Amino acid sequence: MSTENTPTALTNTSPGLHSAWHPVLRSADLLHNAPQRVVLLGEPYVLTRINNTLTAFVDKCPHRNARLSDGCVVGEHLQCPYHGWEFTTQGDVAHVPALGKGATLPPHTALSSARVVEKYNLVWLAPEEPVTNIINISEWNDASLRHVWLEPITIKAAAAQFIDNFLDFGHFPFVHAGTFGSGEDANIHEYSVEKDESGWGFVVNYEHTIENNEDPLVATGEHPLVQPRIMRYEFTAPFSCNLRLELPTTGMVNAIVTFCQPIDNNTTCLYSVMLRNDCPTDALAQAAAAYEMDILAEDLKVIEGLYDKIVPLERGQIHTRADRNTVEFRRIMQRLLSANIPS
Repeated sequence: MSTENTPTALTNTSPGLHSAWHPVLRSADLLHNAPQRVVLLGEPYVLTRINNTLTAFVDKCPHRNARLSDGCVVGEHLQCPYHGWEFTTQGDVAHVPALGKGATLPPHTALSSARVVEKYNLVWLAPEEPVTNIINISEWNDASLRHVWLEPITIKAAAAQFIDNFLDFGHFPFVHAGTFGSGEDANIHEYSVEKDESGWGFVVNYEHTIENNEDPLVATGEHPLVQPRIMRYEFTAPFSCNLRLELPTTGMVNAIVTFCQPIDNNTTCLYSVMLRNDCPTDALAQAAAAYEMDILAEDLKVIEGLYDKIVPLERGQIHTRADRNTVEFRRIMQRLLSANIPS
């Protein structure tokens, strides 16, 4: 690969992102026989679920470029709202009403499709053949952990900026001073970044202290406010992370999983779920979700105010030893963006 063509910056519409899986919708929001429009990497797609067959096509009819997502499902076909053209679940034109039944159909009218799967209660798209896999969440089927979903939220920042923040723990004492940030933990001690077998992800284990404002025994004096916490970060390209938190003082386990949908150059949708062992009731789950949203609000105050919507991959930012994991994130993303550049 020529170094002159090495990508130097990452945005929400970088071409190399087409060769990866991205979440675009909650599975529950894709109804049977009801086309749904989504936007990924600045491009619109139409999703359908027809007789349990999941489809994803570029949201444009080849006849006059109408939005297929404004159409409907007729039998087992997706029908364009403009002239009623019908398409199969494979994207082939099946019927053109203006030509009548049995007419020879025009050539070169197949819809442009994307790869589509469902996993973790989400619909995932890959515009081109993906070189990465969807993140593996080992806690997903653990019966001791309750799934506490946050509502999807659209932010005014790039997906890479959010992941960069999610992986970073040097900001905790400052950005999160109002929630869990502990001033005693400002210094970042040595840690290692372990690459996974695929080469598209890594794991980081780190122990530190936090102010555990969720612990009810702090108020009674039975537990100290500042408590040790064990963190395990798992990252998979392009924009998925699982942060497993363990608090030895209380026995709490909380795996915070975040998936990012890069919508366009200015906006990203976040899909987040907590897998917790301390939320047996709906009230506790709601309280945990509200607290997590407070933490997110602290992050967004910084992230949405960043200088631009770009993450430099080579020059333009200064790194220290405390940034080891976010530097590895940049290396992986540079390799992903380079995958589609001819050598």
